[in-house]
Amino acid sequence: MPLSILQELKKLFILTLFLALFSTTLFSFKVTFLVEVPDYTPADANLYIAGSFNNWNPADPKYRLEKEGKIFKITTELVGKVEYKLTRGSWETVEKGAKGEEIPNRVLEVDKNMEVKILVSHWRDFVEKQQAGLKSTYTGNIKLIKDFYSPELKNSRNIIIYLPPHYESSTERYPVLYMHDGQNIFDAATSFSGVEWGADESAEELIKNGSLRPIIIVGIYNTGAERMNEYSPWIDENYGGGKGDLYAQFIVNTLKPFIDSNFRTLSDRQNTAILGSSMGGLISLYIGLEYNNVFSKIGAMSPSVWFANRKLIEYVNQAKVDDFTLIYVDIGTAEGQNPVTHLNNTRELYKALAKKANAEVMYIEDRNATHSEGAWAKRLPEVLLFFFGK
Repeated sequence: MPLSILQELKKLFILTLFLALFSTTLFSFKVTFLVEVPDYTPADANLYIAGSFNNWNPADPKYRLEKEGKIFKITTELVGKVEYKLTRGSWETVEKGAKGEEIPNRVLEVDKNMEVKILVSHWRDFVEKQQAGLKSTYTGNIKLIKDFYSPELKNSRNIIIYLPPHYESSTERYPVLYMHDGQNIFDAATSFSGVEWGADESAEELIKNGSLRPIIIVGIYNTGAERMNEYSPWIDENYGGGKGDLYAQFIVNTLKPFIDSNFRTLSDRQNTAILGSSMGGLISLYIGLEYNNVFSKIGAMSPSVWFANRKLIEYVNQAKVDDFTLIYVDIGTAEGQNPVTHLNNTRELYKALAKKANAEVMYIEDRNATHSEGAWAKRLPEVLLFFFGK
């Protein structure tokens, strides 16, 4: 190709790029956001818009709103389809829905100058700390221990405990089920999605109809930003991890001794179980196998087998089950954007577990079930009966 033609093409490319950039600037529109916040919002709070236009930075100073009376306001230039949420400077303080639930990204089509009015119903941190004025949906005898300290992780979290019927009037001792993501299991008001597992309702009903041994359920709150780090001993280059061993030590060396000392438990391994979903399923399998002298029952609902290049399967293949252990694994057939991949990963995990001596494995594939609290709530009675059924 002649040099002159190459030069002309280069000029044309540069001109096209310039026009594209110029047109984006020229044809962007002024958008004014007017935001109302809950009455309990701290008086000194800073509000930010995080979205597709600023790489979802939850504390971007360019998108900090100014307070004008009871309203927070910002005017910025945008164009086209944008997605966004309001925060108070972090994803731990992101906005939540009217029932305290996670809400989808707000979506705005910007094709003219506009004013957008927004009502923030709740903030995540206030919901999870039960300071948002939402009505709890507890059933039965529930105890909440706030800010329980972990010397292993050097942080604190809430611990929520379900006690069986007649606990207060008896001298009986009870088996214990430890569950991760404790804010999701008993109370819709604190659940990440606004949908609870109904662990208290399921246990209460099964115990009262005589099909389940009375049990204690200990819900361990996650810590928000540290959840992914604490729920895996292995590091995923995109999502974190690596603190799973410390989290396991916290449960075994700090939390379990406290529960056994302060509640009437049957503390031996035969009466101790651990259960979680998603990343909680991954860490349950790891803790249950790594501390098989402590746990005789392990539950992994929709486990995140994909995490850290499927390191969980590699771990299970080499792990030993020294004493008889019940292991529950399940998966929905409509989970995530690649349900077939998740299904095949979980099938491979099941096969690896089924080969273990001393292990009895229950495996369930739930047709058309999604990766959600509602799906896990539906299957939870199966787990309870498998572990502690009469």
